[in-house]
Amino acid sequence: MTKLPLVSVHMITYNHAPFIVKAIDGVLHQKTNFLFELIIGEDWSTDGTRDIVLEYQKKFPEIIRVITSDENVGMKQNSYRTMKACRGKYIAYCEGDDYWHNPLKLQKQVDYLNDHPECGLVYSSYDVYLVESGKLIKDYKKYRNVEPPENPCISDLIEKWGVAVGIVTCTVMMRRNLCEELSDADPYLHQSNHFLMGDTQLWAETATKSNLHYIPDSLATYNISAESASRSKHVIKSLRFSISCSELFLYLCKKYDLSPSIREEHEDCWCDSSLRLAVRTRNQDLAAKVRNIKKTFSLKEWLRYLGACNILVHYTYRASVSLLNLFRKERNRWI
Repeated sequence: MTKLPLVSVHMITYNHAPFIVKAIDGVLHQKTNFLFELIIGEDWSTDGTRDIVLEYQKKFPEIIRVITSDENVGMKQNSYRTMKACRGKYIAYCEGDDYWHNPLKLQKQVDYLNDHPECGLVYSSYDVYLVESGKLIKDYKKYRNVEPPENPCISDLIEKWGVAVGIVTCTVMMRRNLCEELSDADPYLHQSNHFLMGDTQLWAETATKSNLHYIPDSLATYNISAESASRSKHVIKSLRFSISCSELFLYLCKKYDLSPSIREEHEDCWCDSSLRLAVRTRNQDLAAKVRNIKKTFSLKEWLRYLGACNILVHYTYRASVSLLNLFRKERNRWI
């Protein structure tokens, strides 16, 4: 490469063999009046993903660079090293299990950022594809009748988990210098493995430094699979992710002195998920921690608390929950 690209596409991947070809092709099919590169952070996949991305690198060496290692480094470090390998003025994100269906995605977002230097990040609407059922929901923001606020602040992004905004990673483009500044300024927040969320904290902190802009076009497809970093059918794994999300939001509430109502909302979420995890794992210490924070319990919370501390109550509670689940229809929150 003799000229620097204007845009670097940041793609991290781990065991994405069923999806990675579509993800890469969605990048290669972009129609732009500028140069772009694709940086793929391949994190020691075991399903053949590495072979696929290296083959693409051989075919398109002028566009694609693959970052590898001889061990699995984890999502956070894989994302950070991929970001550091990017050379463009702007970074566009697409994880290896999503894809861009609009060939003008990069051009639309670059045009806006070029014309609005006060804006640090642009994002868009998206399609949702439910992998297990094969159902495609087009233009999900419109489907949900959601109109994101113009230039959302950090409170908009983390209140009620950002329902009104809902920034999905595969729709984002942001300024690389801002991304590096934020990532390096708080390594605990952006580089450590303490928080299981990968990108939400970056979008939230970007809102404290610059404007954010929503493009109301569906530019990318977000694949919803049964198992991922943020979703799981395993209750314990799902609860631990929920707890980590609450801890992330509480950290941001403290760092930016956000409204007490937002802090209380996420503290309640932390207590609820922690108490449910405590009764599942019979973790008395965790139950005691919740009790120390939440002085008043409902009947259901008392049962969970006692179920974490008493083996007889534990098995009675678990049996009752299992029986109730037989009559409860599982709801897909995306539909």
